[in-house]
Amino acid sequence: MKIPLGLTIPLRNPFSRQLLRRSENGFFACLVVLSLTSACALIQPTPTPTIIPTLIPTSTPIPTSTATPRPTNTLAPGVTPPTPTRTRTPSMTPLPTSTITRTTVPSPTMTPSPTLFPRPTGKINRIDTRFRSVSLNMDRRILIYLPPGYDQQAKRRYPVLYLLHGYGGFDLPTTTQLEQWGLKDLSESMMLSGQMPPAIIVQPDGFMPSPQVGVWASYWFNHSPNSDNLKWGDYVWKDVVNFVDTNYRTIPDRDHRIIAGFSLGGTGALSIALLHPDLFKVVGAHSPTFRGADGSIPFFGDEAWYNQFDPIWLTQNTNAIKQLDIWLDVGTDDTNVRRCGPESDRCVEAYEVLLVSKNIPHIYHGEWSGPHDAPYWMTHISDYIKWYASKLIGQ
Repeated sequence: MKIPLGLTIPLRNPFSRQLLRRSENGFFACLVVLSLTSACALIQPTPTPTIIPTLIPTSTPIPTSTATPRPTNTLAPGVTPPTPTRTRTPSMTPLPTSTITRTTVPSPTMTPSPTLFPRPTGKINRIDTRFRSVSLNMDRRILIYLPPGYDQQAKRRYPVLYLLHGYGGFDLPTTTQLEQWGLKDLSESMMLSGQMPPAIIVQPDGFMPSPQVGVWASYWFNHSPNSDNLKWGDYVWKDVVNFVDTNYRTIPDRDHRIIAGFSLGGTGALSIALLHPDLFKVVGAHSPTFRGADGSIPFFGDEAWYNQFDPIWLTQNTNAIKQLDIWLDVGTDDTNVRRCGPESDRCVEAYEVLLVSKNIPHIYHGEWSGPHDAPYWMTHISDYIKWYASKLIGQ
């Protein structure tokens, strides 16, 4: 150890002082050698550190996406689609016992995007009319909103939003509940401001001409042949869609169609989208009911019949769910459909767990307060429209 002369080092412990004495002895021994040999080892200078240049990372090109082939309603391997004569009952997926942490998804921020056409002006053209349903063999009422600028921009074609009502909703003489909650005014305002692509909005009537066991709503699926045998599901995906595509300037493919509904209309929207993912890409289910074939309503038939239209069975046993963009919500105080009864999986919470267990991407809002009623849906109609707008693709 070399200690330069004149350097004072404070030593606070015996070990340090002992080390210094040893160092001093070695230093004087070196002086003796210098006097005898007139030379000593030169003190080497402290080496200059070498600066290593910093590497600048090279950006990796972003891969180009590949177009996805047009999806089809493909059954999962080994699963045979049910038929009315089958007696197979749905295979139930056990619900996980662990608690799943939910992340609240904020409503999308709307950014106007450039289009081929200028932003429209004017008002929504509201058309309340009737048309002939081949599937039902009867005339049906339908309410259609044509977007602002529809008549002025004659070469423009439009995406379509189909909305299905619940047990109530279309039983008013001159309006609908969705319209009373602000659907028309909010949509018109967002289209004019550029927050929503101009789109055609369709509300079909799903009430039966006469009730069954006191029930007026059709529930939006094909009824059992052992009851009235009316094809209310075909009425929507076949007759309503064909009527709209034939008479208005739509963009007639799945990428430009959304189907959604509230209460039993939410269940109907899921059922139709799962059966026809070739027609609909996006589905919204607001407080869906998930009623089963328990014998209380005759047109549900037995399990073998209703499995064909049941969103739970279709999600468990087909791959169609993987082809859909899904929204699901329910109020925290909804005692009708939020939580399941004993040994049941027919509720919104169980269906959302099913989606999680199958790794199906989806948006879920289970944190909003409110029961199963009109004020809850009216409160969130703007959230629904903003989400629809973020999924609509216009020209």
